[in-house]
Amino acid sequence: MTTNNNTNELATTYSPADVESKWYKQWESGKYFKPKKGKANKSFCIIVPPPNVTGKLHAGHALDITTQDSLIRFKRMKGYETLFLPGLDHAGISTQSVVEKMVFEKEKKTRRDFTREEFVKKIWAWKEEYGNHILDQQRAMGASCDWDYLTFTLDPIPNKAVKKFFVDMYNKKMIYQSDYIVNWDPMLQSAVSDQEVDHKDVAGNFFHIKYAIKGSDETLEVATTRPETLFGDTAVAVNPSDERFKHLIGKTAIIPLCNREVPIIGDEHVDLEKGTGCLKVTPGHDFNDFEIGKRHNLPIINILNKDGTLNDICLEFKGLSTKVARNVVSKKLDELGLLLDKKPHTHPVGHGERSGVPIEPMVSKQWFVNVNDMSRRAVVAVENGDMKFYPKEWENTYYSWLRNPKDWCISRQLWWGHQIPVFYCDNNHQWASEHNDTECPTCKSTKVHQDPDVLDTWFSSGLWPMSTLGWPDEKAMEEKKFHTFFPTTVLVTGYDIIFFWVARMMMMSLQTQDQVPFKDTYIHAIVRDKLGRKMSKSLGNGIDPFDMIAQYGTDAFRFALASGAGYNRGINLDPDRIGGYRNFINKVWNAFRFIYPHLQAGSAQLTDMSKLDHHERWILAELNTTTKVMNDSLEIYRYDEACAAVYSFVYDKYCSWFIELSKNILNGDNAAVKLQRASVLKFVFRKILALLHPITPFITEELWSQLKEANEDLLIAQDYPEYDKALEFTQDQDQMNKFVEVVTSIRNLRASVNIKPKDEVNVELFTDHNELVTYFRANLVNFQELARVKSLTVGNKELNRPNKSIVNITTHTEVFLPLDGVIDLKDQIQRLEKELAKTTADHKNYEARMNNEKFMANAPENVREEVKQNERELREKIQSIQENLVQFKG
Repeated sequence: MTTNNNTNELATTYSPADVESKWYKQWESGKYFKPKKGKANKSFCIIVPPPNVTGKLHAGHALDITTQDSLIRFKRMKGYETLFLPGLDHAGISTQSVVEKMVFEKEKKTRRDFTREEFVKKIWAWKEEYGNHILDQQRAMGASCDWDYLTFTLDPIPNKAVKKFFVDMYNKKMIYQSDYIVNWDPMLQSAVSDQEVDHKDVAGNFFHIKYAIKGSDETLEVATTRPETLFGDTAVAVNPSDERFKHLIGKTAIIPLCNREVPIIGDEHVDLEKGTGCLKVTPGHDFNDFEIGKRHNLPIINILNKDGTLNDICLEFKGLSTKVARNVVSKKLDELGLLLDKKPHTHPVGHGERSGVPIEPMVSKQWFVNVNDMSRRAVVAVENGDMKFYPKEWENTYYSWLRNPKDWCISRQLWWGHQIPVFYCDNNHQWASEHNDTECPTCKSTKVHQDPDVLDTWFSSGLWPMSTLGWPDEKAMEEKKFHTFFPTTVLVTGYDIIFFWVARMMMMSLQTQDQVPFKDTYIHAIVRDKLGRKMSKSLGNGIDPFDMIAQYGTDAFRFALASGAGYNRGINLDPDRIGGYRNFINKVWNAFRFIYPHLQAGSAQLTDMSKLDHHERWILAELNTTTKVMNDSLEIYRYDEACAAVYSFVYDKYCSWFIELSKNILNGDNAAVKLQRASVLKFVFRKILALLHPITPFITEELWSQLKEANEDLLIAQDYPEYDKALEFTQDQDQMNKFVEVVTSIRNLRASVNIKPKDEVNVELFTDHNELVTYFRANLVNFQELARVKSLTVGNKELNRPNKSIVNITTHTEVFLPLDGVIDLKDQIQRLEKELAKTTADHKNYEARMNNEKFMANAPENVREEVKQNERELREKIQSIQENLVQFKG
């Protein structure tokens, strides 16, 4: 915080909370987030992947917002007409589950105790009260969205889009109704998608059951984990190549307990190596069996009620849950001598993501989209480069589903969502309509009712790039500038929904607009804990973004996320690392506090480049290089490279070197030189703030308010720095960077033998580069100031090296620090010999682990890599100590 924009009184410590709330309000009230035409004369649009209305900001959301908002701010400063479009997803299953639980806890009622209209009204009330919290959390992350565009998937325009798309596809016979096997959640009593199923390992058994063969003394041994499903068996399958059973193909098996006669069929799905070689086929309750049933035209028998209990087909076992029935049926089989064996077996079982109960594969009447033609077009669009993946490797994940598509089940047996726009009359006519029809178009009957099911949430989400921009309502499209912002520019999302969302948006956009919905798809990494583990409640390793913001500030949190975001698959987020970037933010603050008193007279522009001295040309060239790297990196979503470049420049070049080299000048008596240096400091720092702004918007806007001219706008509206040929000073850059490298080597050598900071040392440099010999000799005063060098000898590599010295060799210079008379060599030799013994012992420990085949085979990958790295570093350290001992004993 500052006390006055016209004074140099800044708080000694940066206070993120005060700065963040202040500037976000000013940006929003000043309408800085609204699209405005700029010098680029191009549009740039990112649509926020709509979080669930039930959602709470987690680390993945924080990464989403950081990467998206950094791009938006970058392009806004580049002069693009930018739109960052926010939204919320109604999240059918999730939201209905939350409200059902709340109603039961408060009123001890289920949704079945209400009419559909009454219960949906309760959900809307809950949404209005609690459903927008995540939007406030996005604001806290600095999201510069145009909130006037905020769209909810159940808003009138998205609802209109859903109806139009459905009806058009229905009339083209690309949406149809059919009996098909789905994931059935018995608690929700609805079909759910694959993504809404969690697979958990469950301890169970393999039950070996004897099936009789009609007209034969032979029997078949069938192994199953679910004996209760035998009431739905419609065949027994064997592999046609299995010599044990191929003679039985075409005969009839008798299902135990219900005594149903079914054919014995040959199918190559049956594994020759695993199990008994005989497979009970239950097409109504197993996905693989359903496919076998289709190949052999088998009947389908449903044995379950919607709540997951056995139905009337299951004789005396009806009404039992599948879990209870499993034991009761197996006990009955045992009593009848039909249970041959029971072996413990742990296997993965699908559970409802929201309900937590085991999923039942079940055939039921559902609505489907025929995606064959749409998926083909979506593949071609990526093959042709109309839409590009970053990183490119994610194309393969995208292709893997679209090249082998399955028709998409779009119906859900819920009350919350887009109700399917299909109508029926009492005369069995069926039609689809975009309107709430009250009369049958065929027979004119007024006894009309709408299909009770709602659409899969992904159906409305698939239309999101179009519906958020007003499609299909022409007036809304004009108001929301559809033709300016569609196709949108980039989608930023995680790899886990490439199937579920990216592919569907591609298909539905190509179907409705004959265009891709976005030009690029950037697949960001998944945020994991510091050990690389997935964050979960059970591990207790989750990171709450608001804890991080409260502790470190939003800018530090954003920088930590961005610095790990590139083309990698995971970001191991360590709070200590965020703390390190808080130190960086504080470094920027403190650097400004130090230089600010000197900047009052300085100019914001460089007017006479001919007057620049060597160090000024160097820092401007380094700034120019950093500017190029940041521009190039952000264009291709390499946030990690952009962050690394600006961090290194600010911390290592500007603060550690240029400010240090400026202190004597700023405190000197030469007014012209002081003014020149102050102008360069000011010019570069202003550019630093602009470079950092997309990633760390709050502190940069705060400091810009101290630096900007009276007629200048906020930093959010400034131009982003561009590479400038006028700032190319190649020789200065090369020489100064080599000087920095040599001084750093001297400092490290001093520290390695504990020479006190105030003590002066002699240094000898050897290089074959004649221009460096001249340059180093001319910089004696800088060596004295920055490395406490008393005397400096510079020569070529043919000269003799000093004995009893320590050395560091760079790519261009050998740096020798003679120790005779500077330290007690005897004590130093003893210290190094002691350190050598300890390092050797540590090295043997890691070497033994590397040579232990069992350890290397079973240890986690990150542990193996750590062992290898430690072994390598210790080996190099041993070599370095040995070389120093030879020098000291010389």
